Amino acid sequence: MHHSQASGTQTRHPIVVPSRSDNLLRTWTEAVGGPLGTRTSPGQTNPGFFTVERVLVLMAAVSALIAVMTKSHCRTAGWTTPDQYSTVCFSVFPNAFVDDSVGTLLPFFSQGSPFEQPVLAGWIAAITAWLTGSAGTGALRQLAFFDVNAALIAAAWITAVVLVARTSGRRVWDAAMVAASPVLILMAYVSWDFWAAALVSAGIYLFARKKTLSAGVFFGVAALAAPYPIFILMALVFLGIRTGHVAKMLELIAAAAIAWLLGLAPIMAINPPAFPDYLKNLISADATESSLYGGINLIAARMGWPTLEIGAINAMSGMLLILLVAGLLGLAIYTPRTPRVAQLVFIAAAGFMVLNKGTEPWHAVWLVPLIALAMPRWRPVLVWQAAIVTHFIALMLFRSKSLGNISNQHAIDTPFFLMAAVIGTVATCIMVGLVIRDMFVPAYDVVRRAGVADPQGGVLLEPRAESLMEKDSGKELPGKELPRKELPGQAPKIAEVR
Repeated sequence: MHHSQASGTQTRHPIVVPSRSDNLLRTWTEAVGGPLGTRTSPGQTNPGFFTVERVLVLMAAVSALIAVMTKSHCRTAGWTTPDQYSTVCFSVFPNAFVDDSVGTLLPFFSQGSPFEQPVLAGWIAAITAWLTGSAGTGALRQLAFFDVNAALIAAAWITAVVLVARTSGRRVWDAAMVAASPVLILMAYVSWDFWAAALVSAGIYLFARKKTLSAGVFFGVAALAAPYPIFILMALVFLGIRTGHVAKMLELIAAAAIAWLLGLAPIMAINPPAFPDYLKNLISADATESSLYGGINLIAARMGWPTLEIGAINAMSGMLLILLVAGLLGLAIYTPRTPRVAQLVFIAAAGFMVLNKGTEPWHAVWLVPLIALAMPRWRPVLVWQAAIVTHFIALMLFRSKSLGNISNQHAIDTPFFLMAAVIGTVATCIMVGLVIRDMFVPAYDVVRRAGVADPQGGVLLEPRAESLMEKDSGKELPGKELPRKELPGQAPKIAEVR
């Protein structure tokens, strides 16, 4: 079975066509003539100018433009409260520019800078503030600051789409889940969080190509943008234990740690208290409304019950995150077949998002590239994204009520917000459950149905001596195929791609 090639390379191999393999897309394409004909051979015949990657890039560019249009009201009227919430055009960029004095104080470098975003966001904010220096100091520069940051994220978005396409093996069209994602269209420009998603995508791409040290560098830089890459690294170490490639995974960790320290070094040299103060503020910060703990406090406040103190919240969050790590180890070691990299990595990121005390609905941008690799099924992915979008809109309307004290005509009260937050959280947990099911019953895994072990496996698929654990348990070595098992009540399937 041939493995994937980047679209447009000289060696061509057949690719999986979504309109043939996905039931939802097969139905949707009826309006435009139905699924692609069986006599065609995508990936082998010459498509001319419109290769798969170029079509995906075009889709991402159109989505990035639509994402800017969703912020058009604030771009015209300014980011004022409660208007920016009631019109759902809120963004951290222009608010941080004003509230954190980014135009005059360099985040993390200037003494007394109130910047509360991660370190990489501080670097990007400082660079983009310098780039917009000629726009003055008022609303015009605030708008320019937003536009430059949005343009950079649009470039990162398109890059992430190409990386996912080149990492997904023969399923290159799965990157369309990132290119046309409703979550990204509505939330990519809300914060600097997509930088972490793009860097993690680059890390997985390099890992799949056995460039372990380079992958570690990208994961380390990504950890400066968000904490969840730390859990991704743990997941990869656990897979290394399962497959007998611990030394390679330790190299990955070492490269990530060095890259993380190098990114932090200039700040520690110029303004040593800045990063410790950031960590102290992070620990002492209250839970967000969208987190489990913030939701409990909202219910308690409404019912007149005692709320959770910050110490209790930190303790609960810490214990649950430890359980997440233990769960990742258990899945990596004890599943009947070695989990695919994307599957365990997605569970690590999604688990952190659900259990973190500072979670926000726009943190779902972390998961969009990962779910496209872990479980590329359009129906559940779109339902999950609809739940996240509902949560985000509800949060905006809730904040317009709590921060702006406006009428219910343009806002919602606590019970409605909590319902939407629960829907978003439950939807994420269901996606995690479906991925775990695919681990235990590989016949459900649409990636493995195509006859490949793991398109992102990288060094984990290299041969090695059989461990005592596998000798005793009879489990297969990485890269070996188990006999195909069909789903209960399902007729045997022929290969998805001919």
